[in-house]
Amino acid sequence: MGLPCGKVHFRKLIRPHTDPSLGNCSYLDTCRHMDYCKFIHYELEDVGDQNMHIKNFDSSNDIVPSKFGFSSEETEKIPAQWVCTDLRLFDLRVIGKFDVLMCDPPWDIHMSLPYGTLKDKEMKALRIDILQDDGLIFLWVTGRAMELARECLAQWGYKRVEELIWVKTNQLQRIIRTGRTGHWLNHSKEHCLIGLKGNPKINRNVDCDVIVSEVIFLRNFF
Repeated sequence: MGLPCGKVHFRKLIRPHTDPSLGNCSYLDTCRHMDYCKFIHYELEDVGDQNMHIKNFDSSNDIVPSKFGFSSEETEKIPAQWVCTDLRLFDLRVIGKFDVLMCDPPWDIHMSLPYGTLKDKEMKALRIDILQDDGLIFLWVTGRAMELARECLAQWGYKRVEELIWVKTNQLQRIIRTGRTGHWLNHSKEHCLIGLKGNPKINRNVDCDVIVSEVIFLRNFF
């Protein structure tokens, strides 16, 4: 008997409203209109086996801990913490200082979105500046708000030093082309501005400025 295939397999979801002649939906499993979208969607085959494969992933090759510089044992000692609050009203001083910040704000892109957004003036008014004395900030930003994001960094006391690009792929590892965002072109990527504040101790030239990853990457491992 041969070894089981180690690759991920998908099956087509053909529903009564599906029109196979239209081809694949670019957003596949992340399509907000999946219940009536006429394009083809997919689901994982043998979901139980896939989940077991992920749970039994060899910790020596574990993508998530090594990505952030922690071993599996160390990540168990640092439990996740979060606060569900309105940042426009919350006093950020109570949570202390940080060496690295990762921010993915709800920018107002002047389009219909399934979540609430912050106005431009509300973004600038956030007291992100009090969370760091010396450190780095990774600020995810949409195309419409590129200049606004740079203004926010300056307002919060940062110097923009680098930029990351995330090229989005779908379940089938194809670039997402027909998006829901973009006033002029469909956006298949997102930008992450990197800001520097003070004089932090950092490693330089340790990675690439382009990320090619499926939009549900974190869901697969957390």
